[in-house]
Amino acid sequence: MQTSWTLKDASVPVEGASPVGLASSLGISPLLAGLLIRRGISSQSEARTFLSPELSDLRDPYLIPGIFEAVKLIRKHLAAGNRILIHGDYDVDGVTSSAILSKTLQKLGANPFVFLPHRVSDGYGFTQAGVKAVKKNEARLLITVDCGISAAGPIGEISDLGVDVIIVDHHQIPASGPPKASIIVHPLLSESGSLFKEFSAVGLAFKLAQALLGEAAYEFLDFAALGTVADLAPLTGENRILVKYGLRRLGEQANLGLKALSSGAKLRGKINAGHLGFVLGPRINASGRMDSADCAFKLLVSEKMKEAEDLAKILEEGNKLRQRIERKICAEAIEKVEREINFNRDRVIVVWGSDWHQGVLGIVASRLVEKFYRPAIVISLEGEGPGKGSARSIPQFNVFSALQKTAGFLVEFGGHEQAAGLRIEEGKLLAFRRAINEEASSMLDPTQLVKSYKVDFEVETLGALSVPFVRELDLLEPFGLGNPKPVFLTRNLSIKDEPVYSGKDRLKLWVEDGTATLEASWYRPRFVPDKGTQEIDLIYTLNSKSILREEIPYLEVKDMRLSQR
Repeated sequence: MQTSWTLKDASVPVEGASPVGLASSLGISPLLAGLLIRRGISSQSEARTFLSPELSDLRDPYLIPGIFEAVKLIRKHLAAGNRILIHGDYDVDGVTSSAILSKTLQKLGANPFVFLPHRVSDGYGFTQAGVKAVKKNEARLLITVDCGISAAGPIGEISDLGVDVIIVDHHQIPASGPPKASIIVHPLLSESGSLFKEFSAVGLAFKLAQALLGEAAYEFLDFAALGTVADLAPLTGENRILVKYGLRRLGEQANLGLKALSSGAKLRGKINAGHLGFVLGPRINASGRMDSADCAFKLLVSEKMKEAEDLAKILEEGNKLRQRIERKICAEAIEKVEREINFNRDRVIVVWGSDWHQGVLGIVASRLVEKFYRPAIVISLEGEGPGKGSARSIPQFNVFSALQKTAGFLVEFGGHEQAAGLRIEEGKLLAFRRAINEEASSMLDPTQLVKSYKVDFEVETLGALSVPFVRELDLLEPFGLGNPKPVFLTRNLSIKDEPVYSGKDRLKLWVEDGTATLEASWYRPRFVPDKGTQEIDLIYTLNSKSILREEIPYLEVKDMRLSQR
């Protein structure tokens, strides 16, 4: 796979901002100030808010369209003692959202019933399974969270029964418009809501809880952080505040379920956003991927340590099973790609297989995107019904828009610009593959199918890297989508010893340039250099580790190439 490196232009200041001036006013290094400026944070007030946000910086929840009406309707049903049903989704965003709303209503004296659909037997979103749950529980108020905006038929059926419906969702609003519901809480329904357009469902659920409970809703910041990071919401603006303070809440280990889950995953010390996305999130997700999400939900709302520990063990085993199944299907999918896909013609990967577990399709699609750097759609065919698939994309390609343009081949679809789900009849798969690639030919230029790394700074010598600077970079956390960890470039390095693998996927090597020798680690390397390789250029992020009780910097390699001199 080809890659390209782009060094951010340091010669063009943002609105005349000076790294030295900003550094002096904030008491930080000019290098850190330069990083802020290159991320569009140029004024002293912006920088202070970014580096040290406060919970008081959270916006008024009533700015979100529908929240005022939702609060009023919820209080009406609470006063009447009516049965309330919360319908969530089976992923981390849906489970954490459901946990926030459930605990919020309990604090207000209600005893809501929470229904999380089964991925295989019930399908995605609010379906007939949800309709049955409403009827069975004789609910007078239905609150859907992280779903519902595309379920016009089932939502209309519930509304016709005289049941009030509140939809809390962040997914794309269908071209046909939103469903018939009492109230819709969605950021894109008015201009004021656009301030919250980057929210995942858990962010909206938290704001609804904030409107109902005030500062008491801060108890749920850990859930908000977990759902936000796991759903790949940009860690900017209010999302950044939710995650920053949610991580602090996690550090306090106030929630028994998350405490047990962290312990089972052997998390020690300070928890960061990476732990949410790659350690805790996958374990919560495993519940809904491999079976029912009920186990994950029960873990989050558990108030007994023994119960939480037992549930955490179940999720740990479920995650291990998920990993085994994922590896098997991923290997089969890569084999199909290499056999069936013509990369000179196809800009979107579309592959399918019999009885591929539906719970890992999204992960496998992400792996294909990572390996081949082009949008990928992975579909499972089971029995006689339509195949179910997951799509993942690259930043340059709006996969939801592409599915809209090829909707005639699909039974149904929904999602975002970068991730979507779909159902399709087996007989239309080949035609769909051709059609979506025809659309992609006009939407994607071949030059965009090259993985690009944006480099923040070029560091001339390894000796310039210090532990105090690595620690200063912590001020930019939490890192994630929209606020990536800074990437640095150093040229003309030599490899000191033969590189070795640490585990199956991580390559470790020592690099030097005459000023310092540092350890470097490359996860899933594109190639393996050796000690005799000529000088190399590295792009990397910085971290630190303790060796013989001395803390030293080390490099997390993003990419490597031979030096040009």
